[in-house]
Amino acid sequence: MSVTTSPVTMSAKAMARLRKPRTRGAFAPIDAAKRQLGLLAVSDGAGQARIFWLIDLPTSTIADARFLAFGDLPSHAIADVFTESVRGRTVADACRLTAEQIEALLRDDPVTPAFAELGLKPLAFLRDLQDRAEATLPTVVLLPKPVERQSYQQKREADWSDVDRVWFQLKLLKKIAKVDSIASRVLRDRLHGDAKLSIEGLHDDFRIVVKLTGLAPEQVPTALQLIQDALRTEVHPNLVVEELSAEAKP
Repeated sequence: MSVTTSPVTMSAKAMARLRKPRTRGAFAPIDAAKRQLGLLAVSDGAGQARIFWLIDLPTSTIADARFLAFGDLPSHAIADVFTESVRGRTVADACRLTAEQIEALLRDDPVTPAFAELGLKPLAFLRDLQDRAEATLPTVVLLPKPVERQSYQQKREADWSDVDRVWFQLKLLKKIAKVDSIASRVLRDRLHGDAKLSIEGLHDDFRIVVKLTGLAPEQVPTALQLIQDALRTEVHPNLVVEELSAEAKP
């Protein structure tokens, strides 16, 4: 679901979270492996947000949490305060937090609803996230600590899958054109505005380095995740999208 641009009445606290979220971002499996924590990542069915929880598996405690929001404007503020609220809780406790509790944290005063006449409707996606998180927890595993990075070696052709074959046999310029087409469509359809992307490098077959312009800094992680999700679905499940490092920018 793309971000809506229709006017929504929100509290000052919710607007502050929307403009400057405290917990926006994402964790990758390598982050969990380095910290020796489990990674639980789920999205709600309505496409409002995706949560990333780093979990101490013996105690099921959420050691750290981040989110990316893709949906209606209130979802950004709601996901932010929810993510902040679950840190330090067990997964079970986090999944017992109610919409009323989260909405109360976004009110400017005890009696004025955070989302005016919409009431609790903007928070409906939280229950779905919580149900999916509880259902996913038993599948979360502890990954081994990462070893020193070895130089990349492409699979032997005999071991290629069908999607490997399609991707590996594309010439570099055709790969770049395909990635650019999909990424540009994602930016246009999901984030709107004047966001632009340039592909700065394609490394180790699957690592795509991009430079994004026309986005606020806090929007970049969301954009990278959206582009990566689309590329993994449409091109190859191993593709990784990274932002050009600050050191490499002119």
